[in-house]
Amino acid sequence: MGREKGKDELSRLLINDSLLPDIFLVRYAQELSKNALLVYLWINMTGDKDSFDENTVKKFKIIPDEETDKAMAELMAAGLIIRKDKTYSFDDIKAREVEEYVQAQKARGDDPDLTGLKSDEKERTTLAESISKTFYQGELPYIFYRLIDKCLYEYKFEGMVCYKLFEEGYEQSIHRSNILMENKAREWYQKGYTDIKSLEKQLEISKRTSKLIKLTGSLMRKRLNGLDLDRVKSWAEDLGATEELVTLAFKENEFRSNLTLKNVGDTLTKWHDQGIKTAEEAARFSEEEHKENKRKATRRKAVAGSTWVTGEEAGIAGAGSDKPVTPKASENTNEDDNESPDDILGMFGD
Repeated sequence: MGREKGKDELSRLLINDSLLPDIFLVRYAQELSKNALLVYLWINMTGDKDSFDENTVKKFKIIPDEETDKAMAELMAAGLIIRKDKTYSFDDIKAREVEEYVQAQKARGDDPDLTGLKSDEKERTTLAESISKTFYQGELPYIFYRLIDKCLYEYKFEGMVCYKLFEEGYEQSIHRSNILMENKAREWYQKGYTDIKSLEKQLEISKRTSKLIKLTGSLMRKRLNGLDLDRVKSWAEDLGATEELVTLAFKENEFRSNLTLKNVGDTLTKWHDQGIKTAEEAARFSEEEHKENKRKATRRKAVAGSTWVTGEEAGIAGAGSDKPVTPKASENTNEDDNESPDDILGMFGD
């Protein structure tokens, strides 16, 4: 008797499993707040998906009553539920997705194949399989096939750019969020990163920028924001600065009592204008610059402490010798200064 009862309990557990379409998990669930997600899952579990109201939600006490309105509004904004008068119902997100796919195929001039994804191009098929195996353990959700099509046919991405999109998404742990992945694809398209050469250049700059922000924050002992972030970004994008160059630029300005990022940026700009690209080149340039400044300071001290000056130091044009010269007599003299000795003696008579 007890064994039969156990079977009945097991049967009820199996029958009561709630089924959710994959598209809900990859397109919607990750963007919902905790309260909105709980409401959607709970209503799905109860089977009241075709007609429910706020009282239905409140009676289960799954979220605070005062949060119900906000959760329902969020679900409507996401396109998951539809309101009619005072009741709500679940929207058919699978049917809507199929319709969007059909319209997208027609816009491309293709006849939609409703039995599965149309894959006439060998490159597209190979690309999708590679993405599926590498980043989704061979189980690429349908919605991401749609994203691949959009990248290849609407945005005109090169195949490697499309692959890089999923690679970047995987590294940033956003590869399972369709919304975040679509946002990144749109950003690349708007910035013109549709070929692998331009994309890899930008990805290299972006990674270098992140490293420079972390390094600069550590050297300044503070978290960067606003203008500081823009300044560091310009070091990477406009000056081609590396971590080694930035570290050296900070050392070059250590003598300042109030070191600022502008000081560091001025040093990096000077090196950039001199065609310097490595820390070794910058170190040699700075060493020569310091030596030259020291020589100039020594010459200034010598001039200030000497009675005699060279022709060049006295401002005599064409003087090429370093021999001391006697300063020229003033040219601003009167006629009496030019009188001869005889003229002076004549003043006293015979």
